[in-house]
Amino acid sequence: MHLPKSIFDQRDPDPNSFPRVTIGSLPDNVLLDIFDFCQMPWYDSPRWWHALTHVCGRWRYVVFESPLRLDLHLVCDANTPVKKTLDVWPHGIPILIKESRLRLPLRGANIIAALGHHDRVSEIDLNTTNTLLKRLNKVMKKPYPVLTRLRLLNWKSAVPVLPDTFLGGSAPRLECLYLEGIPFPALPKRLPFCHNLVNVQLRSIPNTGYVSPEAMATALSALTKLKVVEIGFESPDSRPDPGNRPPSSLRRVFLPALSRLWFHGASEYFEDLVARIDTPAIISVSTWFFNQLNFDIPHFLQFISRTHIPGSFKDATLYFEESNVYIRVGHRDPPGGEEFRIALSIAISCHALDWQVACLICSKISPFLSNVERILINTGYFNDVVFSDWKDYVDNPRWVEIFHAFSALQHMQIPPRLGGIIASALQELIGERVMDALPMLRHLYLPRASESTQQTIEPFISSRQRCNRPVTVHLREMD
Repeated sequence: MHLPKSIFDQRDPDPNSFPRVTIGSLPDNVLLDIFDFCQMPWYDSPRWWHALTHVCGRWRYVVFESPLRLDLHLVCDANTPVKKTLDVWPHGIPILIKESRLRLPLRGANIIAALGHHDRVSEIDLNTTNTLLKRLNKVMKKPYPVLTRLRLLNWKSAVPVLPDTFLGGSAPRLECLYLEGIPFPALPKRLPFCHNLVNVQLRSIPNTGYVSPEAMATALSALTKLKVVEIGFESPDSRPDPGNRPPSSLRRVFLPALSRLWFHGASEYFEDLVARIDTPAIISVSTWFFNQLNFDIPHFLQFISRTHIPGSFKDATLYFEESNVYIRVGHRDPPGGEEFRIALSIAISCHALDWQVACLICSKISPFLSNVERILINTGYFNDVVFSDWKDYVDNPRWVEIFHAFSALQHMQIPPRLGGIIASALQELIGERVMDALPMLRHLYLPRASESTQQTIEPFISSRQRCNRPVTVHLREMD
């Protein structure tokens, strides 16, 4: 195909040949598009639009005519002169109340004044104290019809419970609820009236805010849009009544959109809760149990089996800290890549890394570990004295018990601090016992600097070679 020569002879047009257009000649819809661009995520300030309204009356008109598209908010904190501020700006602009300080000017009078505009408040984000929460309980007795996000935190003191009258019993547009250290025993009665909730996070629930698993499951069942649930208790005393455990024939409630579930507390509570719910869309479950050496979790295992999660169990991390032990199972995206997508995480608080707990975890969830092909064993911070005592405490049979759960394991990485311990444990798997555990192991990753570990592990490597199940040792630089 031959193109006309005239096409190649064309030159860039002379910029002076175009008529000049000033910003004042742009139509309102073009100005609005430009203003909308100004509120993109990289410009993270809820007050970004204030400067635009001071340019001229026309700009001010364009801004105030599109409060929803421009996501306009009036930000109020403890220093905001609320009465003067709200008189200046149009009534249709929602109020965002945000304050992280604990010692508030004027005892939080400006915060309380802003909360009084219940029909305009769209977001509340406050660090609370005993005094402030008492004042909140008095002022927040009316419905908040445009509230979309509520976040209350209490870190330092015992605080009064939120009453039945909180939010006037209604916040129909609420999407995110975050309470930390805030007791709200009436919550199950109020959640069904917040049917747009997508994210519910209840952390460090005090004993005064205890809600039974049965009441919690019933309340959550009304939230068909719910995607994230986090429930965490402050004390191991928050346990269900042993005489009120769910029967095996219990009819479960359906949470169609729930994708992530996080829990911190007693295993009995979580057992009771998951026995009452079905979550077909779940992709991640994280639990952190208080220390106990004897816990039974059949409902937890059945709950996981009813999901699609086990199909993604190809990678695992066994992680030991001074006061916690974790087992995390999931897959790498892409396969063999750096990003580890956790599908199931179980943690237990324990003193000085009680290895009985690690064995208990692996033995209880062994059906979900049988497909794991790669495991990274790692350690967190240790006090040297504690580590020395703990190292002497660990015995080889406990490690072998852990290994039994990983029947499909092909790759295992050992950290420097545990190199000698695990190498010693692998000496149990020689001779006639060489195939008792880790039958599919093909690659072992050791710290390069530890010659003693390499020598200790040699009998295991030789035994696997003789039975025609060789294991290749890879030496790596590790911290």
